[in-house]
Amino acid sequence: MRLIEIGLIVLAAWALFGRNRLPDSVRNVRKSARIMKSEMQAAADDVELPEAKVIPGTLVDGAQRADNAQNAQN
Repeated sequence: MRLIEIGLIVLAAWALFGRNRLPDSVRNVRKSARIMKSEMQAAADDVELPEAKVIPGTLVDGAQRADNAQNAQN
């Protein structure tokens, strides 16, 4: 957003909430954002990723065997 748009939003919020309630509202939004961030990090830490399975003779999506890739280049 451009600076003028941010200024208009702040002015509208100030007009709606008044001088006294605006700092409290901003404080509550920041607190909620911190709580959400910490919960998201905790959820990401709890996720267990499956182990990669290595099956001899198979290829990963889009991969080529090394010997076939060299023959294709020559």
